[in-house]
Amino acid sequence: MPCGVEDGAGVKMAIEPEGWHMDPGSPSWDPEAKTFSFFLHKRNRESVLCIVAMDALENAAQSSDLSEPTLTRIFGAHRQLIELRAAQKLNAGQVESNGSVLVRAEDI
Repeated sequence: MPCGVEDGAGVKMAIEPEGWHMDPGSPSWDPEAKTFSFFLHKRNRESVLCIVAMDALENAAQSSDLSEPTLTRIFGAHRQLIELRAAQKLNAGQVESNGSVLVRAEDI
């Protein structure tokens, strides 16, 4: 039985990503949307698109108006936490209408 924690909304989320993992490569950057995206994978499951809002990275760095290389470094420094939060949201059924998972500032 997985351990859980209570998030701000009172929803229990597992502490572990429960088999979901991110590709080892760099995430994709969309300069128009100002988001990073990557896929979470799990054996015998369809891959799930995850989107990281720029405000999440700016919040993590406690700075704004950052360049793409700087945002990429911030993503790398917080990669495990981003992967964990995306997997937690996915496991808790907190997905967008298109089936993707959005990681926001309040998630990390």
